[in-house]
Amino acid sequence: QRLAIAHNLRKEKKKKPVLHAEDEFELLKTLYTSTEMTFPHERYRVQLALVMQLAGITGNRPSALLSVRYQHIKVTLLEDPGGGEQPRVLIEIVFHHTKGYLGEKDAYVFPFYIMFAAASDYASVANGRGRNEFGIPDVPNEPCLLLCPHITMLALLFADQAFAAPSLTSPEQLFRLRIAPGQKQLPVPLKEEMAERPLFRRCKNTVESVQISEEQALADTTLRPQMTNLGSITGMELPTGPYTFRRGNGQALDNSSEITDAQRNIILQHHNSSVFQKNYASRYMPDTQAAYRGLKPQTALMRAASGMSRTIDPRRPRKLNLAQQAEVDRHPEVKLLRRRRNSLLQAFRDQKRSIVSTKGTLLYDHYRQVYQAHHNLKRRYEKALLREVKERYKKEQPVIDIQRQLEGFPVAEQEALQVAGYVFAERVHAIDALFQFATSSTEQECRRRVTVINALIALCKKQESQGFRRRKANIKVKEEQTSVSPPPSLSETLPVECKATQCIFCLGNEDLSAADRRKAFAARGDLKKHFHRKHLRHHPAGQPIACPHPRCDVMLNGTIHLQNHAEVVHRTPT
Repeated sequence: QRLAIAHNLRKEKKKKPVLHAEDEFELLKTLYTSTEMTFPHERYRVQLALVMQLAGITGNRPSALLSVRYQHIKVTLLEDPGGGEQPRVLIEIVFHHTKGYLGEKDAYVFPFYIMFAAASDYASVANGRGRNEFGIPDVPNEPCLLLCPHITMLALLFADQAFAAPSLTSPEQLFRLRIAPGQKQLPVPLKEEMAERPLFRRCKNTVESVQISEEQALADTTLRPQMTNLGSITGMELPTGPYTFRRGNGQALDNSSEITDAQRNIILQHHNSSVFQKNYASRYMPDTQAAYRGLKPQTALMRAASGMSRTIDPRRPRKLNLAQQAEVDRHPEVKLLRRRRNSLLQAFRDQKRSIVSTKGTLLYDHYRQVYQAHHNLKRRYEKALLREVKERYKKEQPVIDIQRQLEGFPVAEQEALQVAGYVFAERVHAIDALFQFATSSTEQECRRRVTVINALIALCKKQESQGFRRRKANIKVKEEQTSVSPPPSLSETLPVECKATQCIFCLGNEDLSAADRRKAFAARGDLKKHFHRKHLRHHPAGQPIACPHPRCDVMLNGTIHLQNHAEVVHRTPT
């Protein structure tokens, strides 16, 4: 208590929000439609969607989710117990890196059924020693496929060309496969050489572009900020993270009449029920009024009241405005450290030396110490002020909204989705496909799912340039708009002699949008910095390099030769 008072620490427990399936829907909708959610590679967007879907339905910790490799995934076609001609696609995942409180760790196998029948139609597939089978069928005539993990998983598998059969390269072919008479299943094996490849992978910088690594798994330190940013853009009040999904899964299991406490503890890898009660159980009580008065419980209303999406408000401040940033800059402690930092910068200027050239000296170490102290202090005051701004908004904005309504002003409506800011036509195709309505027949439902998978496969191959600024979208989606024509190929139309401020690496990168490929920098100095920082510094010194221009196939001796070639042949001095 004394320490809390002395250092002005919060004494109340940190809130542990619970994320329901309807909250996940809002997050996924924002993930695909918001122009503020940008990634170095579009595969990150699809990966994040699948991580959230798996976190919600399996309740696994982030370490278990991110450690999934292709050897842990099995795809099988099963006979339809209802007698239908279309086989059911079963995806089984064995999760590792789970807590093993019972000694040797069990393998947790989660089957995902792709078909369109009621949950009661499903039975256990196989009973294996040390395995827990979880059948998770699709919802019949699911209105929207945003929450469907099978679609996202198959999109990643096909994007990686992971199936062992050489001719199985598209979802259309998968849905055309049939099971031989007298058999109950048709295994669809994955390539053995890809067994150690992680399903969720991080980006790596190459001389040509940003690419997805084949060996390095996505880091937890990358996943958590992405989820937090997504929840903030969605407008949720409390932060979103992997454990909000885990708590939502735990509450769903606890509320289910089909799952016992023992099964819930096995699923969540808990030693006993006290772990769940202490750390995972929601502190938002159910409809106790109905229980006391003998009324029918208002379950839907209470579920909505306990979810995170009830707090969604796109107007909620997410960052400080210019005036508030200036207020932080005027803080006495921040000003003092800034003056110290500037005096050290002046010392570098007096010596006519750059900061990097003094690395290893006392002056450099002192500068880095002061710089970091100024940066950390400023960030701390910015976070504190932002919390204050949010609390003030929470108290004052409802009063303003109520007063406006009582004075006769109309309730402000949320703007329709905007697409003018989307960089890729593939992004629009994916949104279009994901929000298609359910169909009445199995054949049409298969076509709908194939369309979504193909749209996500195409999106996985695209890359957005992070250094280019974009205007906000100001054109609303028309109701009759259903598709966008794919971008034309530029490789055959680009001139050999470029503009003086165009990057030949970007011109040759077909994963970028057409606008990003043709981008001209404001000045030659900007092009030079981009050329060296984004491309040349990732090329091994002394190694040959091919000219990246799409209409030039010259092999050059190294980066110096490339720069000379770019200036002489393509007219872009770098």
